[in-house]
Amino acid sequence: MSSNSFRLTTAEMEPEISLFNNDELLILMQKKLRLKQADDYDYRVATLYAVKAVIAYMDGMEQCQRIGNEQGDIDEWDDIVLHGAANATIHCQVKRQMGNFSNDEPIRGLKTTGENKGELKNLTALDSAFEKLSKHFAKPVSERDGSKKFRLAIPNANIQIKKNLTIVQLRAVCTEWSKAGANVEGFSKAGNPTETVRNWLSSWCDFSTNEAMFECLRALEICEHGDEDRIDGDCCSSLMDWYSSTDAVRREVRDFLVMNASSEQSITPRMIACKIEQYVRQHKRAWARYNMVNPLEWEVSGTLSGHGTDIEFPERVVDRLWEPSEDRSYELQFGHKCNGEPSCSLQLSLMRLALHVAPGVSVSASGVDGWHAMVAQTVRKTLGHSEDELSALRWTNWGSTPTPADHRKLRMTSLVDGEASQLSMRMTALTWKNVKNRVSVKISQGQSSEVRDAIEALWLEWQDEINADIMLQQELLTDMLYAKSEGSLIIGVLRSGLRTVFLIADALVMLLHLAIASDATDRNWRNFGNGLSVRAVALLYWAGSNQQAEDLRRFFDDDDRSQRAEFLGKETARVLVLPQARSSVSAIYGKTLADGRDGGDSIAEPRTPTMIVTHSQEYKDALGQKTIASLKDFLAKALQGREAQRALHIDMLTMENPNAD
Repeated sequence: MSSNSFRLTTAEMEPEISLFNNDELLILMQKKLRLKQADDYDYRVATLYAVKAVIAYMDGMEQCQRIGNEQGDIDEWDDIVLHGAANATIHCQVKRQMGNFSNDEPIRGLKTTGENKGELKNLTALDSAFEKLSKHFAKPVSERDGSKKFRLAIPNANIQIKKNLTIVQLRAVCTEWSKAGANVEGFSKAGNPTETVRNWLSSWCDFSTNEAMFECLRALEICEHGDEDRIDGDCCSSLMDWYSSTDAVRREVRDFLVMNASSEQSITPRMIACKIEQYVRQHKRAWARYNMVNPLEWEVSGTLSGHGTDIEFPERVVDRLWEPSEDRSYELQFGHKCNGEPSCSLQLSLMRLALHVAPGVSVSASGVDGWHAMVAQTVRKTLGHSEDELSALRWTNWGSTPTPADHRKLRMTSLVDGEASQLSMRMTALTWKNVKNRVSVKISQGQSSEVRDAIEALWLEWQDEINADIMLQQELLTDMLYAKSEGSLIIGVLRSGLRTVFLIADALVMLLHLAIASDATDRNWRNFGNGLSVRAVALLYWAGSNQQAEDLRRFFDDDDRSQRAEFLGKETARVLVLPQARSSVSAIYGKTLADGRDGGDSIAEPRTPTMIVTHSQEYKDALGQKTIASLKDFLAKALQGREAQRALHIDMLTMENPNAD
């Protein structure tokens, strides 16, 4: 049905010309016009309700879950049916009534003239509609098929239902007896206008008890929408904040409702939003929401990945939140509170997702303080690159609203873990992509030299090897972002993301320099890291080992002797690379010896790394010479310094114990 569908064509009227005289034909045409206008008015009201539902959906709220028509179980109250609106179903009766319904008395009388003299007077359309409600409210509550509300939608409330009873008065009575403390006893004894309403409902509409009338009026709302122009204007006003070309959008929504009208199916706000997606204003926010009902059941909803059938596909969510489009606003929402440690893999993936969202992307969570506390505890107060990065998080508190009808449900451990894995793999892929770009830029910005040529060639080999294996990418990123003395590998997983790209890139550049300076014949990534036993810890800041009270400080440089010893005692690699530390080789090995001779955690013990490489002045001097030979010489001196300090330590212990073997 189009907006012009009420127009009558000549073909429609030709068969009737021979059956009716001119007066009868005019009356018939007027009736058909009124029916068409009423039908058109119904669709305009339905369009208004649909628009409001779509706007609520786009705002991350909810006005109703589904919109249907002619599918209610109460006759005449199914022009529009709003399912799941405030935990109830709203049955709408739309009346395009421009004049009074009746001038009869509130108490139904008999016909006084005509062939039907003595019979009860005819019901108006409104009387008939409320008669259907009387049957519903005559049933026990248990048989009323859930919570229902009823809405009378009309152009103008200043019209008469019966003599001395207007829609305005009916609305006032509904409001009065919907107040807290209202009861049936008070209702049954109240004077006008309540008494007039009682008379009308019992006499014309077949209500048999005060209880039924009382419950009906408490479930009834009256909406005054004005004429067609006003409804269209209200639609456009509602759309204005979210959509451009509001009148075109209004027509699209109406046409969609007409094309999909069904007594069997209902329409969701997401379906409508999909049809008008091209009109969304570019600056408006899109959102993705994850709600944990329990560890085995999750609900995923949102508008971030569009409005199609693939509701918030994991890869699309990560792309939007980590690499957002220009002029679009995005938000990640957690619909559940988080108390204590993460209870499943998906919680961990979502924490990582939230920790590394792009600048300008919002994060909101139910019980946000609990989320902040859990995140800080899990990553030990830092992602590794600054002292205040977690305190600078601007996550906001999210007001809980019901999950939209259009959502994905994850109800098995395999599905929950699968969602977590897809999110994790995409985050790893994007992190690795950004790390590659940063390393390549750093190499390209170096001055032309044999060192640059050598690391560039090796970097291309490493890229090919790592690009081919997403698990290798995950392993690389994770391993560099935690110290073994911190405890769980999960810490490194959560720290790996866009906020720590520069830490990983700096570590890789240093590893490239060491690789070309080494005597290894096979320098592929796996052989260099595992075969030669090289490990990089790329942290700039940390809070110490999991055996220490958390105290944020510069990693390694600001650690005292015992803290360094504890850190190194857990590291098993022969060569340990600390790209963000600035301590010199002599300071690293000499500090312990100067502090004492107790052997328990001495840095000079054989079980600690054979070599520790930092971004020291010696390292920078070797780089400054721009030769591979200078880098080889640096490595040799670093190893000699370590062995010399070990020998000195052994000599000191031997001199103190002359009887030693």
